[in-house]
Parts: sequence; structure tokens; C-alpha cells
Amino acid sequence: MGVELPRHSYRKYGSLGRCIYCGAKEELTDEHIVPFGLGGRWVLPSSSCKACAALTCTFEGTCMRAHLGPLRLRYDMNSRRKRQRPETLLLKAKFHPDEEWQKVPVPTEMYPFLIGFPFLRMPDELTGHTGNGPMNGATDKLWIRGSPNLMEGHLEAVAKYLKATNLMPECDVRVSEFCLMVAKIAHSFAVAELGAGAFWPYLSEIIRSGNTDHIARYIGGLRSDEPPSTELHEVDFENGGIVRPELVTVRVRLLAVLGTPTYFAVVGRKIVV
Repeated sequence: MGVELPRHSYRKYGSLGRCIYCGAKEELTDEHIVPFGLGGRWVLPSSSCKACAALTCTFEGTCMRAHLGPLRLRYDMNSRRKRQRPETLLLKAKFHPDEEWQKVPVPTEMYPFLIGFPFLRMPDELTGHTGNGPMNGATDKLWIRGSPNLMEGHLEAVAKYLKATNLMPECDVRVSEFCLMVAKIAHSFAVAELGAGAFWPYLSEIIRSGNTDHIARYIGGLRSDEPPSTELHEVDFENGGIVRPELVTVRVRLLAVLGTPTYFAVVGRKIVV
């Protein structure tokens, strides 16, 4: 995972003049389809009202800081508050084999971490699943990879620097917030490409409420390893055989260049005029 990240392509859509989540026409802001904090450069102008922008910023912010924060620091990805970035991060360490784990500060440039993404089952809208399993996007399996600096004895070097006997790199996977972020990316992409009146939306209310109790009906993915892409992110419509033709389904693969999992979001039902 020592690869350098490619730049996301630039794309600016036409202005809608109303919020794509609630329909409001006042206090509109530009919407980054893929989050700015992940290097996203697809912009839908004047398409999110101030209130909805605050809601989406909440779950995206959790993903940017807690879930993907160490990775973003490692690759110096976009931030509107670069001057506030931490100089150290906390790492679990033991200073004697019989002692309890404790968290100690480590300079960000040498911090070892794990990168994790949830493996989800395919959306129930696509599979027809009606079982009694979890509907909230819960997962029993994670895609986990080590940060680039875990290679070539770096962990041993950090232990020597800290004078520790054991280290425990961690990843903080926020599944609910991540599923909401995938939903937001897919919904905004579909509106940008097709127009707000092209489909009956399934995800806008989930995005606004933050309620993920039944999100597995619409958000899911592949539960298998995939080769790395040449693209930073992959977002497009899924037109393969898995899709019911009356549904609008978006395929989302964030940080695809690192070999991350693919997700599918059923954003709505097509409106036939």
C-alpha cells in the first residue's frame, strides 16, 4: 500500500437551484458528490440547503476524522482546516508484557494504523432478501489492510522509539456513518447525472434523518477481495444483470486504487413519463 494516490477527475454539473435532499430553495451551497476530504472534485452547484449540509457534514465528518483520519493524514488529503491537523495520534502500547494496554502519543508521520472498510451483503432491494438478519447495515466481516508504514520493520522501529514491548495498531470503522456517506454519494451522483425528477428517491429521507435501521434494504456491497483500480474513486451506474430494470442503482468504490470493496446503492425507482 505504498502507492501514491492519483488525483480525482474534475467535473462540474449544472446548477439545480434547490436542495436535492429536501427541496428548499434558500441558502443553497455547493455539494461535493465525493467528499472534499477524500479529494472529491465532482461538484453539483447550489444543491444543498444550509440545514441539510449540516446534517451530511455530521456523518461525513465522522468518517473523515475517526474512520479515515489517519489515512487522510498519511496522504495529505484535502482539509478545510489543515492548520488544525494533529501533530500526534494515540497508539495502544504495552511497556511490559504483564502490564495493561495504554494509549500513548505518536507523531503522525510515523503513526502505524490499519485501514478498514465494512463488507456488506448486497442490498435487499436487489436480492429480494426477506430474512430476519440485521437491517441496519451491520457487518460481521471487515476489509482490513495495513498502512504503508507498517511495512519493512516500521512497527519495530516505533516500538523502539516508544521503548514499548508491544504495539496494537487499530482501525475505527464507523459502519452506520459510512453507509450514510455511500448513500449521500450515490443519491447526489444520480441527481447530478439524471436530474431530480428522473426517479422517486429512496435515500433522501434516510440521509436527512440519519436513521440507518433499514439501510441494508438499499445499501450493500460485494463481500470479496478485488484488485486495485487505476482510479482514486469509482462512481457510476450499475447496468449489469444484478439490477432490477425499474431501479436506479449506483456503484460506489471509494479509494479504489487501494483495492477497497465495491458498494451498491439503490437510490430510487425510475419515473417513466
